[in-house]
Amino acid sequence: MQLLYPFARRFIAGPDLKTAIPSIHKISESGYFSSIDILGESVTTRKQAEEAKIDYLKLFESLDSIHHSFDFSIKLSQLGLDIDREFCLENLMQLAQALGNHTIRLDMEDSARTQSTLDICLEAHRTHPYIGQAIQAYLYRSGDDVRHCIENKISLRLCKGAYKESPDVAYQAMDKIRKNFLKLACQLLKEGHQPAIATHDESLLVKILDFIAHENISPKSFYFEMLYGVRRDLQKILKEKGYRVRVYIPYGKAWLPYTLRRLVEKKENLLFVITHLFRETLGLRKLQQ
Repeated sequence: MQLLYPFARRFIAGPDLKTAIPSIHKISESGYFSSIDILGESVTTRKQAEEAKIDYLKLFESLDSIHHSFDFSIKLSQLGLDIDREFCLENLMQLAQALGNHTIRLDMEDSARTQSTLDICLEAHRTHPYIGQAIQAYLYRSGDDVRHCIENKISLRLCKGAYKESPDVAYQAMDKIRKNFLKLACQLLKEGHQPAIATHDESLLVKILDFIAHENISPKSFYFEMLYGVRRDLQKILKEKGYRVRVYIPYGKAWLPYTLRRLVEKKENLLFVITHLFRETLGLRKLQQ
């Protein structure tokens, strides 16, 4: 399986904190913002959840010397959501208390965990308002969830969604997913609280940029967010246009199951990687410099 690492390392900052720190530094020094994710999910023991919490605390401490604000992406199943809700919440609150001048974004996982994740986010947000949430545009329920989060002043990251979901709960056709993403993105840009618009889809980006210009939306009121190692050309163009670009930086020893799960779980994920590598390598883009 180590044969996959040369491929995976394009999209993962390293297998541990020591190897990831230089990439995090480089992203910051290049004028980008960062959302850092220690890979891991669906832990089955309290010990594993405690270890994940400690890893994040060590990450917070290691970044104290960098005079930069970071966003940290955390999956609640990594903190013990599937073991005990209150145990998970306590782990999250301990991280929030140690956060300093940074923010936390709760990653959204599969739809079976959507409601519990939103409930914990709302509860934690009451005392720690710098805790935000990711929302997946392919879920039918996301329009209501976005409205609920806006009303509670919860900062959101909007993405399409990468898990394989049933037609009972999620759009399957990409044109419908794009349509809902655009609708929710425009709503967040007008009404949201420092939202992150997370997409590499140039068709969407062109429409979103037109909307931003038409509505005279301040570039300082939101972020564009893209994955580490994916469409670095688009990241650079958006940054040079004056927009804040946040790079989602995953690292950790769970890189192999993370990579395999995402590629095997949904064929569109593999197509996504191949397509964007191809377009970046050949300089094929719709977004103009």
